Amino acid sequence: MNDELERRLREALHREAERITPRERRTEILAMAHDETQTVGPEKRWLIPVAAAASVALIGAIVWGVSNSGGSQPATPAVTRAITSTTATPTTGPSPATRPATVPVPNPSPATTSTGSVAGATTQKALPAYFVGANSPAGDKFGLYREFVQAAVPVGATPAQQAQAAVAAAMNAQPLTNYEPYLQPWSATSVTNVTVTPSLITITLSGPGASGFTAAQTSLAVQELVWTAQAAVGQGTIPVKFIVANGSGTLFGTYPTDQTYNRPAPDLQYQVLAPIWITSPVRNQLFPTGAPVVAAGQSCSFEGTTQWQLRQNGSTLRSGVATASSGCPTRGTWQVKLGVLAAGSYTLRMYEVSMANGQVIAETSKPFTVR
Repeated sequence: MNDELERRLREALHREAERITPRERRTEILAMAHDETQTVGPEKRWLIPVAAAASVALIGAIVWGVSNSGGSQPATPAVTRAITSTTATPTTGPSPATRPATVPVPNPSPATTSTGSVAGATTQKALPAYFVGANSPAGDKFGLYREFVQAAVPVGATPAQQAQAAVAAAMNAQPLTNYEPYLQPWSATSVTNVTVTPSLITITLSGPGASGFTAAQTSLAVQELVWTAQAAVGQGTIPVKFIVANGSGTLFGTYPTDQTYNRPAPDLQYQVLAPIWITSPVRNQLFPTGAPVVAAGQSCSFEGTTQWQLRQNGSTLRSGVATASSGCPTRGTWQVKLGVLAAGSYTLRMYEVSMANGQVIAETSKPFTVR
């Protein structure tokens, strides 16, 4: 009978070892042993507890032998969990403490943010910036010109970050003064911060602005920052407030910082914007040979009329009249078809003449190339 019991236990152990799962088997084995007490006589029941204990020990020995086979075979995770803890919560992977020493534990790089972007990473973006520039041949009248300036902004920049970069570009006209009659009323002044809410844009400046400019020029200098910030934020005409870091209560000694500023109403914007803009071509734009060149822009002129000249090497090649979609005080758009041009460098000049005396009262130009 002992041989029969041993054989049956061995078969049971063999079957259970083949289908072992990550859960405790001791209860099932004891239940099997309990069943044996129903089929053997009382005189043999004293063998059952001993056999059950032996079976548990044998399972442990088998598992120990598998998981400690000199490293030639990896331990079976299911077996390891079964003998380690019957209540442990399964994990999706080994904890750092159990990883092999030769495998480094991955940590977030200091240069990586929680969103996955690289901290401090920037990208180049074309931002709208407004500049105070002369708009008459005599250089005695000024208005705002818009440029799209390439500026470095953080990857995923917020509207406030974009506005700060655009305002910084607008305050530094130096890169453009070799080509355009732009002033630098914010010389030696920098923008230190910009905040944006649905109802207010706040611009913090290092100083109140440069000296030596006329009242008309400094008024436009304030407006250039208002227009630039609003355009960069792209949420409409949000009022703009200024803070001067050195505690000054005015900009240019004239414009209080305890009030907000905004761009004029559309029918009054002719007082601020330069009368003529050329929006295409942009400065030094390259056009392919064989393709027609079309110029476009905005103007606020008498009856919407402006003159144009296509110039090359100081000579006028073609000329004509452009009529905008509306006349002052409403700002209109215009278009000039220059046709197919031979390879070379050109300048498009747009200007307005006085109906009273025929004198040029406003003008602007843009160089471009056909190649």
